[in-house]
Amino acid sequence: MKWWFSKEDEIIDHIEVTLSRNPFIGKSVESGSFEGLRRITYGKSRHIMLNYIIYYAVHESDGYVDVINILPSRTQRKRN
Repeated sequence: MKWWFSKEDEIIDHIEVTLSRNPFIGKSVESGSFEGLRRITYGKSRHIMLNYIIYYAVHESDGYVDVINILPSRTQRKRN
């Protein structure tokens, strides 16, 4: 938990910078609990399982972004 709080600002900055350039940059999720959302990855590991996956939605009308969930890739991902 301590690690998360130390990285929280860094992860939020990554989300803001990445999505402010192009909110449609993330890959569309086509099946599963997060179907219909987009996703980007945060982390520096070559192994995706050691990174974080950020799920978000883009409002087509105004380009507004809602971040839905930030999860470690290695967790079992389910939308609440």
